[in-house]
Amino acid sequence: MLGLRYVLMSMNNLHRLCRFNLITGFLGSGKTTLLGNLLNELSKQNRIAVIQNEFAPTGIDGKELQKISDDFKLVEINNGSVFCVCQLSNFVQNMQKLIDDYQPEIIFLEASGLADPISVVELLQTDALKGTVTLDKNICLVDAPNYFKGLGIVQRFKHQVMVADHIIINKTDLYEGDLNEIIQSLRVLNPFAEVVSTTYAKIDWSSFSKEHVQKGVAAERYQGRVSEGRPDMAACVLRTHDKISEENLIDFLNELKHECPRIKGYLNLVDGRVMSVHCVFNKIELKELKNYTGPSELIAFGNGLSIGKLRRTFKLFVK
Repeated sequence: MLGLRYVLMSMNNLHRLCRFNLITGFLGSGKTTLLGNLLNELSKQNRIAVIQNEFAPTGIDGKELQKISDDFKLVEINNGSVFCVCQLSNFVQNMQKLIDDYQPEIIFLEASGLADPISVVELLQTDALKGTVTLDKNICLVDAPNYFKGLGIVQRFKHQVMVADHIIINKTDLYEGDLNEIIQSLRVLNPFAEVVSTTYAKIDWSSFSKEHVQKGVAAERYQGRVSEGRPDMAACVLRTHDKISEENLIDFLNELKHECPRIKGYLNLVDGRVMSVHCVFNKIELKELKNYTGPSELIAFGNGLSIGKLRRTFKLFVK
């Protein structure tokens, strides 16, 4: 009788395992867009929690997701990567509380574009999470037009590719080169991952994972390896009540993009409109935003960038 009871308890624990999905990708690759697509597809049938992690103290991506859907639980862990030793305790506590309070079936972790997930295996094998959470999918998004630029900037982007079980080559409609060159480069870094290509980060989750993909094999090669700490590239946030014209906003972004491969946020214009800003390397995208109230908030990533320098540059374009 005791043996049967133990089996039943084990089966119940297995049933309650929360499926953990990691989404990585270099700055501007489309992680939040992918997550929004997945929430639209899955949130009506599943109890979903989203953890968003950023190096900067801001919730820009969280606000963007909540405009797409509010049928999920959002947790933000900012001011450092959850893969860093300094954040591990904080991450585990947040995960425990999230699971106890919300009891999600699926958790998505959208990692910072500057995160180094080389130690993802250890992250989920802590005593507090082992037996509670199981790794479902480890996904890395690749920005096709900027893939080779990203490889040349930071080692941690290579690590994102190296540990993934699934690699999505995104923005293929904007890529003018030979896609096979990207695929061959990815295969050298990670011969185990399933590689698919898409536009606008659109995938069919139900058919995304094929049976031959062995979960965790790529990441297990680096078990015991410690993630890199804070990157050399700074993440600086500008919050201001100053308003700017659309013309000056474009000039400001053109000035900033020379040293900032990624810029995103919301800017209040002098004519009362609000612009959503997305800049990836040299590409600037502005979109009018409805129903946003609050100060302007912009996050920029760049080597040698400081909050003071960001503010001073912005002031030059405010009339």
